[in-house]
Amino acid sequence: VTMPLSGEASPSSSIVLMGAPATEVEEDFAECIAAWADSARKTSSNSYAPGFSLRRQHGSGSTTHNLEFQPINSAGSSHIEVRTRQQALGPVLTLNVGGWTFQSTASTLRQAPYFQEIFEADPNVAPLPSVDGANIFVDRPGELFKYILEFLRSGSWLLLEKSADLDFLNALRDEVCFYGLDGFRDCAPTTRVSEFATVWQFQADTSLYVDCFEQTIREDPDHQGLFRLCKYTGLLPLDQQTGTKRFKATSHHLQSVMMYFALRGFTLQHVVEGSMVTHTTSADGQHRSGVGTQYIMHRLVPACPSAWTPPNTQR
Repeated sequence: VTMPLSGEASPSSSIVLMGAPATEVEEDFAECIAAWADSARKTSSNSYAPGFSLRRQHGSGSTTHNLEFQPINSAGSSHIEVRTRQQALGPVLTLNVGGWTFQSTASTLRQAPYFQEIFEADPNVAPLPSVDGANIFVDRPGELFKYILEFLRSGSWLLLEKSADLDFLNALRDEVCFYGLDGFRDCAPTTRVSEFATVWQFQADTSLYVDCFEQTIREDPDHQGLFRLCKYTGLLPLDQQTGTKRFKATSHHLQSVMMYFALRGFTLQHVVEGSMVTHTTSADGQHRSGVGTQYIMHRLVPACPSAWTPPNTQR
């Protein structure tokens, strides 16, 4: 019996037994298969299939039995799967946008009508580098295209602190139109503005109150039973124009109220202690004033210009 000890073999490797009876050959083959497969698993990333084909060759007074092993790469299936996925995504392309170099797949770029038209006009654009090794050159600002490309990949705008920069957003909207994305619903980036909510309480009282936009509470499907509207507060013209209302929390635990807003994207910005707070308690203007503690929270929300109307100050 001839067998490699390292577990490595070529696709045509075989175990050769000569001059042995057929029944003994089959038993020996089974032992050899187990030993060889075990050695291959321990010493190499390649393993060998236990299936075999038996060929008998008759010579002068002897019989030769060949057992052929077929190599199986343990990573082969995953490599095939990766290649299949890559083929589905299309070739990796290099883009030169205003001197900035980017790489992406054809399937990602096709999300933008601008690139879809390029591929339809020239289906062979992918394998042919043209400008400085790039497959496609676009004479537009590259510092803005990185946001366009990220939107094509994820479907959302990752603008971070740029979301409050009006000049930046106007320039980015021009790029959105250039690449043909303006026709998609909710595609254009919107300005994000600060929304504040103040949780406060009188120092001598356990009741907790919240001053915030009314829709912040009303539009939350889980708000039922958690807050009660204070109907005598928020009646001034500016309060009515901005939709600012006061609610009383049904819980006396500050942590519970703060967690409610934290789960909705608010972060604590300031704690103001010793401030004078006034709370109206009746329709005829009766009120309660006292020293309280305020917890001011903040989050960024998309701006809705149509929702804001300047208050009428004319008399």
